[in-house]
This record gives sequence, structure tokens and C-alpha cells, in this order.
Amino acid sequence: MNNEIKKYLKTILILLIILMSCNNSKNIKVNTSGNYSITLDVNKPVTKFKKSMLLGTNAGVYYDEANLLNLNFINYLRQLNPGIIRIPGGSWSNELYWNGNKVRLSKESYIDSKIWKEKIKKGENPIVVAFDTSRYKNGQWDVDYSGYSPGFRIRDTDHHLSDFHGLTDVLFLHKFIHSFNSQTMVTVNMGTGSPDMAAEWVKWVKNRSEYMLEPFDVKYWEMGNELDGKWELGHYLKDGKRMNAEEYIHRYKIFAKSMKNEDPTIKVGGSVASSMKLAFIEELIKDREAPIDFISFHAYPCSKEDRDLKDMIQKTSEINIAVKKINNWLEEYRPDEKEKIEIAVTEWNIKVEEDITTIDIRNALWSAAWIGEMIKAGVDIALQWDMFSTKDEGGHGLFNWNEKEKIPRSQYWSLYLWNKFMGDSFIETNFHVPSFVKVFATKNDKFVSLMIINGSEENDFISILKLPFINSKTKGEVIDFSRKQYLLDTSSLVPIRSEKPVIGKLKINREMKVLLKPYSIKIIRIPLYK
Repeated sequence: MNNEIKKYLKTILILLIILMSCNNSKNIKVNTSGNYSITLDVNKPVTKFKKSMLLGTNAGVYYDEANLLNLNFINYLRQLNPGIIRIPGGSWSNELYWNGNKVRLSKESYIDSKIWKEKIKKGENPIVVAFDTSRYKNGQWDVDYSGYSPGFRIRDTDHHLSDFHGLTDVLFLHKFIHSFNSQTMVTVNMGTGSPDMAAEWVKWVKNRSEYMLEPFDVKYWEMGNELDGKWELGHYLKDGKRMNAEEYIHRYKIFAKSMKNEDPTIKVGGSVASSMKLAFIEELIKDREAPIDFISFHAYPCSKEDRDLKDMIQKTSEINIAVKKINNWLEEYRPDEKEKIEIAVTEWNIKVEEDITTIDIRNALWSAAWIGEMIKAGVDIALQWDMFSTKDEGGHGLFNWNEKEKIPRSQYWSLYLWNKFMGDSFIETNFHVPSFVKVFATKNDKFVSLMIINGSEENDFISILKLPFINSKTKGEVIDFSRKQYLLDTSSLVPIRSEKPVIGKLKINREMKVLLKPYSIKIIRIPLYK
């Protein structure tokens, strides 16, 4: 064999080795030993935050009361300690008459199934047997606000009745939230409702004490829901035009005035923008005649196509951009009010599309990182969407409403970890880590807590942890959460395992090595000695 042929074969062999290496790259563990480091300094300035107000959630009148009364569910929810719960349920806010007194005659209507089918066939609405239709006047329903009965839902801007009005009512939801000692956020109907309708809700909540009833704690009142979105009832106006900033702010000011006339102590806010594009928010802040106690918007950062958590987890940092924009607008237009106006993310989840990524372990890891990024950005109030939403392909809900035992889905455990093991003061941390790893540190009077999230499905993460504030060896805790604790049945989409994080003892040194397995969260808690 001559030299030319040998060189040729050698070249082919090298190319084959490179090609095989590329094909098998997913199975290669990244050797991070000594390359990455995390340094905690508890003497740096810290930022205080109200943790429970960042661990809120959403509830809707379309929930079955049996689910809300399920003892397993109640026990699980109490362990999250939600500081605030929002009602009456997303888009239903723009479709709901919260009070149906003298209009809705029965919370449930039972008529012969044959008659029901005949009415449907004729294009009629069988539900009207439970309503006094004589109280429909000039395109509005004449509710008697001197009393209360369950509300009802409309399906268009002419206020024609929907054929489904939910499985509970706002009175039940208020009582449910009150039983958790949580605050309530109410989103009023600014899509199809009136200022009087909203003001009557404020009045009803406030005046319960006059009837020897314990008043509900409702400080936060939100103006409409995602009215920048074409999917919302009220986005398209009577004249065929679409909701814009000018119209939204015009309504906002009228509603706010009417509501604050009933109770000047309430907090009002908007624009409840559907995304981090922050529709109508700059214009709302700019109009000094609009009273603003909080700015609210929704966030579902990942796209329908997103599947790789290493990419998705990086999108959690987008909240910093949105909050910075809002703070800049407050500084420009309302510098005297900036410190008083709160920032609220009143709906959030990994993505709008309810697919498997919303219920497998990816959402636990993503949500833990998202909560940390919200705190770092300076968000004051945050409410996960939601308790029970479920579809065939996945679900935003912390629980599956069809599942009897109410086993928590993955996202539940992210809120659980933050509530149980993280502090209420944020510590700036120095770290050098890959982009798929997230690091957050907090402290309280007893512990410094370090959360590390490994968003890689294949690779271990190894880092050197430096703790210069430790004088000698001490004992701390390590909390681990991974696929050993949570595993989803990809056929039934019901968890095979959904267990509490594992807590163990850990020897703490000034410098130590930390290992995270793929798709895992590790929290290290270091005791503070006075």
C-alpha cells in the first residue's frame, strides 16, 4: 500500500471518528469539574420581598366545587401558603355578571333531556329556563343589587346568555380564599360590564360587616382581562373597531373612579396586558389622571414549538426586560409615585399551549427558575395560572381536575420549594455556570438558601461552591428534587410519582464541590449563627 493511499485512508478514519463523536454528543457528560464556581457573600446588600405574594394562583367560577373541597387538594394548597388568589377566572372576567340577583332564578336548571335536545336542535338556549328573561332590557340585564344570587355568563356584546355559567359562584370563591387567610384579587368585567357593576362588587365586599358577616380581604382590583387580545369578549367594540390604548384608558378612569367612590382604600391596576409586550401600559402610566396602584400583565414566555429546556430556561430572564421597561416609564412619567406602584404578573406559566411540557418535570424546573427571575427583577405580586386547567395534551393546572386523588403536577413542586426552603431576602450571587443552569440565593433570620437548577436532560453539573462567610465546618441541609421524585406517565399524562423533595444533612465547608444530576434542583441551606 503506497503512502498516498495510506494518507487517504487515515483522513477517512479521522472524519468517521469526528462524525461518530458528533452523533453521540448527546450521551457525553460535560466535564465541569473545576470549571464552574458559585460564590455567596451574605454581607452584600439584600433585597426584601413578600414571598407569599409571589406564590399566588388563579381560580375560576367554572371549577367544580367538589374539586375545591377535596381534602387532598386543600392540604396540598395550604403547603404553598398562597398570599393572594385571583378570581373570577381569566377570560371569564370579561363575560361575567358577578351577581345574578332576580335574573338568575336557579344556580342549576334541570329539564327533561329530550326537551333540552329539542331546544338545541332548534337553535334555542335551554338554559334560559333558569332566568327571568323579562329583565333583559336594552341589551343589558337588570340585576337587583339589593341582594345576591349566583352570577351568570354572556356570550357576546349584546349580552345574550351563554349555555354554561360555571359550576360555582364568586361567593363560594371568596369564602374559599378567605379560609386560607389569603388576599383576593378581583378582575372586574371591563370588556362588557359597566362601572356600576364593578362598583357594586366593591360595595358588596365592603358592606358584609354591616350584616354581621366577616368581610372578605379584597385589596386588589384589576381592570379587565387581556383586552389587547382579539380572543377576549370586549376587544371588538360595538362600532367594529378594536380595543386600543385610548379606549382602554378612557374606561379605566371611569371604572376606577366609580369603584374608589365606594371604597377609597382599594388598589386598582391594569392594563392586564396579555404578554410581556406590555400593551397599553406605557400610555396608562403616562396619563396622570388615571389612578394606578399596581401595573399588571401576563407572561407565557415560551412558544408552542419550544421543547428543549436548555433553551426554554433561558427565556425566564425575559421578565427582567419587561420590568425594566415599566420602571423606566414610571421614572419618566410618575417619578413621585414610582416607589408606591407595585408590579404584578397576574397570570404566568411556561407557555400558552397546554402540551406535555406544561405537566412533565420540565415545568417544575422552568417555574422554579421563573420565580427566582421574577424576584430578581423586582416583581411584587405573581399569580401562577392556574389551579385546575386540563386538556387532553397537558394542562396549566397545578392539579388535574379529572383525577380523583388530586396528585400535584410538576409545577406545584416549584412553588413548594420556594415556599418551604427559600428565604425572604434576595442575595446577589457571583457565579460562572453554563446557560442551562440557574442560580438563586436568599436568606432569612435562620438560613442562607442556595437554589441551583440544572436544565440539561443529559449532563451532570459540577461546580465549586465558595462560602467565605463560613468560619469553620458546620452542618446544613440539602434538598433534592429530580425525576426520582416526579415522573409522568406519558400515555395517561398522570404522574407515576409526585413526591416531596428529599431532605438530607450536609457538611458545609468554606469551599466544596456540588453535583447536580440532569433535570434536577438542589437547595443547600446554611445555618446563620449570631
